[in-house]
Amino acid sequence: MKLVAALLAAALATAARAESPRYGSFEMMVGPYHPNVDAEFAAKPGPWETAFGRGDGWMFRAGASYDVLRAAFGSLEVGLQAGYFQRSGHSQLLAGGASGDTTAFKMIPTSAVLTYRFDWLADRYNIPLAPYGRIAFDRYNWWVNDGSNHTTRSGSTNGWSAAFGVCLLLDFFDPTLAREMDQDTGINHTYVFGELRKTKVNNFGSSSSWDLSDDRALTWSAGLLFVF
Repeated sequence: MKLVAALLAAALATAARAESPRYGSFEMMVGPYHPNVDAEFAAKPGPWETAFGRGDGWMFRAGASYDVLRAAFGSLEVGLQAGYFQRSGHSQLLAGGASGDTTAFKMIPTSAVLTYRFDWLADRYNIPLAPYGRIAFDRYNWWVNDGSNHTTRSGSTNGWSAAFGVCLLLDFFDPTLAREMDQDTGINHTYVFGELRKTKVNNFGSSSSWDLSDDRALTWSAGLLFVF
C-alpha cells in the first residue's frame, strides 16, 4: 500500500507540474458564416443571396483574455476578440438582374467576452478535456465596396452571442515538449478546441437594422488556444 501511495503521489506531482506565472490566454479560430440579411424579405431569393449566392463565407477571429479568477472550479476570463469576413459578388441593376460590376461586403466583428473554462482537471491531473462556456457583447463593423473599391455604404450592428465548446489539451500527448515550451515561451498550455455559437446581431431587434446574425440556429468554430 505504501508503494502504491508513493507512486500515486509521484503521478499527481508530475501532473501538477510547476509552471510559469499565468495571466490569461490567446486564441485563434475560424468558422463558416452566412448572415441572416434575407430573413425579412418575403420574396426569394433575397438581396444577399442574389448578390453573393447561397454559400457560406469564412469568418476568422482572434482574441486575448485576462484571467480574473482561478479556483478549483476552473478559470474565469474577460477579454476582447476581433476578426474579419469578406464576401464578393455582383452588383444588382435597379431594373433587376446582375450588372457587370462587382461588389464586396467586408466586416470586422469585435466582441467583449466573458469565458468560463473548467480546466482544473486538465491543470491538476492532466485529464485532457476542458469544457467552457462564453457570453459576448458583439459589434459588427461593416462596409460595402463597389467595383472601383469605393465604399458605398457602411455601418455597425450590435448584438450578443453565446457559445459552448470543449478544449483538448495537447500537452497530454507530449508533456516534455509542453514543459520546454513553458520554460522557453511562458505558454503554460496549448489546446485545440471546437465550439457551437448562437448569435443575435440585429441591433437588439431594431426594424431598421440589417440582421447580421448567422442564419442557422447554431454555427461552429474551431481553433487554437494558448494559455500563458
